[in-house]
Amino acid sequence: MSTIKDIHGHKQEQNIEQNIGHEQSPSPSISTPFSLNHSPDLDDQTLSEEPKTLPSRKPRRFFRRIHGWSWQAWPIAMGTGAVFVLMSNLYNPPEWVVYPELFFFFFVCALFLLNVTLLVSQAILFPSQSLRLVRDPVKGVFVPLIVLSFATIVIGISQYGVKDFGVVTPEALVVLFWIYLAMANLVCIPMLLVWFNCEHSGTITSFTPAYMFLVFPLMLTGVVGFNCLSDIDKGSNDALIILLVSYVFQGLGTLITFMYLAIFCLRIITTGFMEGHQANGAFVAAGPPGFTALALLKLGEEAREIFPQVTTFTPLAGEIFYNVGILAATMLLGCAWFFFLMAAIPWPFKVHYHSTEVLGMWALTFPLVGMISTFKVLGDIFECRFLHVVHAIFTVAILLVWCALMAATITAFCRGKIFKSPTEDVLSDTKTTFAPITTKKREHKKSRHAAKRFDVAPHIV
Repeated sequence: MSTIKDIHGHKQEQNIEQNIGHEQSPSPSISTPFSLNHSPDLDDQTLSEEPKTLPSRKPRRFFRRIHGWSWQAWPIAMGTGAVFVLMSNLYNPPEWVVYPELFFFFFVCALFLLNVTLLVSQAILFPSQSLRLVRDPVKGVFVPLIVLSFATIVIGISQYGVKDFGVVTPEALVVLFWIYLAMANLVCIPMLLVWFNCEHSGTITSFTPAYMFLVFPLMLTGVVGFNCLSDIDKGSNDALIILLVSYVFQGLGTLITFMYLAIFCLRIITTGFMEGHQANGAFVAAGPPGFTALALLKLGEEAREIFPQVTTFTPLAGEIFYNVGILAATMLLGCAWFFFLMAAIPWPFKVHYHSTEVLGMWALTFPLVGMISTFKVLGDIFECRFLHVVHAIFTVAILLVWCALMAATITAFCRGKIFKSPTEDVLSDTKTTFAPITTKKREHKKSRHAAKRFDVAPHIV
């Protein structure tokens, strides 16, 4: 009997040891489900190990695009406008060039309407996101570019609507000029007050020329002014007033932007050349001296025709403005060329390309329009063929850069790298009473589709 008890006790001890060993043995690893979609988008991950972490509601893709739209879309319109502005100023261009010019002009108009529509929709549907973008220290500086985009449209209307086809009356340019000036003041002055009201003690080491966008619309008043004056009656009071106002606001914008340029030079001395996405913004530094040089040259030409028809001025007043403008523009062209080289030479070694930062690369195009156009105007004045060739080379280069940037921008947009907010951000800014933001029917449909793909996936492997 004792032997039987010992055997029975020994079996119980073995069973206990086996159970303990089974409990201490590591649990087998659970393989993650195979997915055909390698995108990090959480909306397509309907099969998950932790379904509780997924949001119960999911916004449509259209609402995610509206929520993710930003003021950084305006450089695309500006870069597109730079192409037709440069092409329209070519020296003795062939007749067929007007057709690509019109294409780029109407493309700018379409981009302007698209950006305005989406930003207004964002302000209505997601007011907190819209206010957040305006107050953002980085994205907020792109707000004044809406005025610059309107300026390219005014230039196109003057070039094609009045000169080439005559479908717009010259009197309309007077109205467009005052609309532009009102927009520039209404946008730039509040943004400058907000910017100067904040402390910028640590801005020197992180300063970027993109901050000058806050003043760019005021600085381009002279450029818009001479384009409007080219078709207005030189003996009218409107021509004289537009000329003087263009000089006033051109000087205002130039003074403030050159203060920013001084800070930019101090930043380069302190930290060296800018790296990463900031290396693209270094090209903006060539904008103020280039556009100012162009404005002084063309406004001087208009002054030489307007002042002789005004009895209160000496007949030599127009010639003085014109010749002083040539002297100042020649010196400013050297300044613009210097900042261009300081941005272009280190750019290939400093820039870090990421598809999410492709919007910042549009700064390679439109800030250079003033400098490139100045080459053409000085070539006309001095009858220098070399300057005409330089202008043509830069125009072709800007066109090629536009093609590359547009392809990269479209690719990034289709992949959801730009202009698309995460699901959580959209839902956090969505009002609970706004029902159309979600759709459960689509969610179930996607879940069934994802389950079907999950069943087929092992056979594919």
